[in-house]
Amino acid sequence: MGLPVVARVYRGNMVESSHYGSVVVVNQGGEILYSAGEPARLTYLRSGAKPLQVLPLFTSGAAGAYKFSLPQVAVMCASHSGQPVHQEQVVAILERVGLTEDHLQCGVHRPFHRPTAQALAAAGEKPGPRHNACSGKHACMLAISRYKGWDISSYTRLEHPVQQEMLAAVARLTGVALEDIITGLDTCGVPVFAVPLYNIALSYAKLARPEGEKGSWREGMEAIAAAMARYPELLAGEGRFTTALLEACAGKIVAKDGAEALFCLGIPDRGWGIAVKIEDGSDRALAPVVIQLLRELGLLPGDLPPALARFAQPELYTHQGEVAGRIVPVKLFS
Repeated sequence: MGLPVVARVYRGNMVESSHYGSVVVVNQGGEILYSAGEPARLTYLRSGAKPLQVLPLFTSGAAGAYKFSLPQVAVMCASHSGQPVHQEQVVAILERVGLTEDHLQCGVHRPFHRPTAQALAAAGEKPGPRHNACSGKHACMLAISRYKGWDISSYTRLEHPVQQEMLAAVARLTGVALEDIITGLDTCGVPVFAVPLYNIALSYAKLARPEGEKGSWREGMEAIAAAMARYPELLAGEGRFTTALLEACAGKIVAKDGAEALFCLGIPDRGWGIAVKIEDGSDRALAPVVIQLLRELGLLPGDLPPALARFAQPELYTHQGEVAGRIVPVKLFS
């Protein structure tokens, strides 16, 4: 069966192109409540794995030993924009464990936040590892390794104990046997994990409502969900969809984007997990589809706050600033 169209791109009044995708909604018991496309579609979690990867911070004892704050936990889960507020949290994490930015092996790219990038250029400065969208995750890996006394020079390798702990956490929450998880290399240089879309949704159902979990696992899941809900600005950044959605929902969801057009959500009140994948990997279709899905599920109202409304049917512009078209999501469930 072919994948359904989940969004159409209009130029004027004509459909110029279409995006296909898959959506799955599950409860904590693993029952599929709603789906479109291929729930079994195997895909990399990419940055959607970050909240799961932070769990070993708690199960190892590092979170308690270093007394990390919820904002610091939030930036560990983030794909942040490199704004000063993000940099400050990353540097503070490293300082708390006796390390510096030089220990980060995430690589360097321009901050996603344009004013921050422009300010660096105007000052004649180059971006550093702290500006990397994944620097919080890498700081988490270093913190765990530092606490456990593991080698910090090789922390990015799959065979390193910290990566094995993170692989085990992903296996536990997704319900996929560790040996069945496919691994690859993420853009920031650490392992990334592939599981079916259904299992990604299941992991977020568990994260959002960790019933049945005990001890440090439950403590970690509750802290991670709280950090994501309370500090939306740290999960992504100014003008980003993930931040706007978390702010609009005010603690009623946990949400995380992943590269190649993956989006993961947990709904604490309902004990649901949701995963969305745009097949061509285009982020431009992701926000409209997620908003459409949440509206159909009764989780978002018709009238959205302006910061979120602009993502519902994004407009396309000419170089002169004239509206040329728009991206329109398709009704997902009949």
